[in-house]
Amino acid sequence: MNSSLTIKKYILAIVGFLAFIGIGFLLKSMETTTHNNLQVVLTVKMAQDDMFQLFYEEIEKDGFSHKKTVDLKIKGKKEFQKITFIVPKLTNLNRLRLDIGNNKAQGPILIKDITFLLDRSKITYDVAGFNRLFRPNNYVNKIDDEGTFKGMSAIRKSKQIYDPYFSSRRTSKELIALKTQSITAYPFGVSMFVISVLYLFIYFNIERIIITKETIFIGVFFIILTLPVFQNIFELIDSGKNLEKRKLATKPEFNVSEKYPKQFETYLDDNFGFRNYLINWGGSYRTKLFRSSMHPELVKFGKEDWLFYNKIKGHIFKSYTNSNLLSNDSLRRVVNRWEKNKENYNKKGAKYFLAFWPNKHTIYPEYLPRTMNAQIKDTISRADQILEYLKQTSSPIKLLDSRTILTENKVNHQLYYKFDTHWNDYGAFLGYQNFFNENKDELGIDPKSIEDFNIEWTEFKKDGLIRMLGVVNNGYFFEKAPVFELKENKDQIEFLPIKGFPESTKITRNKYCGNNLKVLVFRDSFTSNMIQFFSLHFFEVTYIWGHGERYVDELKPDIIIEGYVERSTANKIQ
Repeated sequence: MNSSLTIKKYILAIVGFLAFIGIGFLLKSMETTTHNNLQVVLTVKMAQDDMFQLFYEEIEKDGFSHKKTVDLKIKGKKEFQKITFIVPKLTNLNRLRLDIGNNKAQGPILIKDITFLLDRSKITYDVAGFNRLFRPNNYVNKIDDEGTFKGMSAIRKSKQIYDPYFSSRRTSKELIALKTQSITAYPFGVSMFVISVLYLFIYFNIERIIITKETIFIGVFFIILTLPVFQNIFELIDSGKNLEKRKLATKPEFNVSEKYPKQFETYLDDNFGFRNYLINWGGSYRTKLFRSSMHPELVKFGKEDWLFYNKIKGHIFKSYTNSNLLSNDSLRRVVNRWEKNKENYNKKGAKYFLAFWPNKHTIYPEYLPRTMNAQIKDTISRADQILEYLKQTSSPIKLLDSRTILTENKVNHQLYYKFDTHWNDYGAFLGYQNFFNENKDELGIDPKSIEDFNIEWTEFKKDGLIRMLGVVNNGYFFEKAPVFELKENKDQIEFLPIKGFPESTKITRNKYCGNNLKVLVFRDSFTSNMIQFFSLHFFEVTYIWGHGERYVDELKPDIIIEGYVERSTANKIQ
């Protein structure tokens, strides 16, 4: 009898521990970065009518724009009033900006608190929390610590500017709390409480419980069998995000044809309860515990946990393996196209600059896995090939090469993300410096120095390659990354509306750059981190994804810059 009781207690302890772990991870996996019905409620006192604006940024380095803003006309009152910004659906909140008016005659504004009504919770910050969440710009005068602020005007380049606003601090705990929604902030604490209550109840009644192998097997089997059914019927928890790179089968309409049973079976296979969670968990543990890629044809683990893009049927595989070398005829066509572009643009009064931004594989070959190193076919890359051809033919084309400066500086700082294919702000800054230094004679512009910026290394969830593995990054794959902030006039770059342009377009204006130059940049995702640097030097810059020849005539730029990641260089001109 005692032996049987001891076995029961051991089983209870093991099951309790496993349940604690399982419930904890289940609660944590239910975190989401999507906000379906975000409302921001500001309690404020202001004497005169004004216009308040709330800008929201979803993608890192996307920048604030009028396309993503909520505008509210506010009636002045002597007492506190609540103003509510209703924000459209957000999938990945990055930053917020609160503009507190355009009425230059507005008196002091008193802010009492700010409340965020999320889908699952409500978060309120008092004045102290507001100040931790937001940083005022140079047009806001903080009168006291009780939440009293006043907008100010300033003369910039002979123009009077009135633009008071608060921008969220990237590393504030208050902002981080807003980015991710969860059922509880303490998933394992809740799990511990629930399991403890159940454990104690069963422990003190354990002598009444009759346990056999058959009852254990039947109980576990029944739970496993019925839970997905209950999930499909009642949706006990959110069904989760489809992590597969395909469209799942939809429920077929009932009919008596021979195809219906097969169609319904396919639908069930694709939509049974907890399916997305099981796929995510399987991929997560395989990735986190064993450092094994579920999709080696897309992404591979390198040394020291570095991930590398490896799309077999894409440009990257041919690029890093040096299997994309050009024939002499293709080389001639590529360079001839560039030379004709330069000639045509010069006739239209525009200077033309070309650049390529190095692959992560090129700068960090020491972290490549052996399987990727074994695929490399030659010591000469396409970039080497083109540069040598330009030299041999004395072409007027200059193709900027930043590989040397990046390789020399990687010993001092990490320049690319470990879990993404792109360079970080430091890598982009070095590429920007190299561009202006190498083209100084034609541009007549000196780049900013590193001393012109405050640099804060903070935890970033830049996880493009993790997501390609079909894994939800719930905080496991974080890394330190630099954030550059200009010491003086940090808010000088303004993002303009992009109406009439493709969605991926960015247009900036800088009234403090000291010139009226208009620049057109043909770019890809590697240029995104450079926008914050390039736009410091030109009055207006339009960043177009890919090469759009029609924009040359539409915009009539003074300067045209064409720069893509190394793997895309000359792909469309062969």
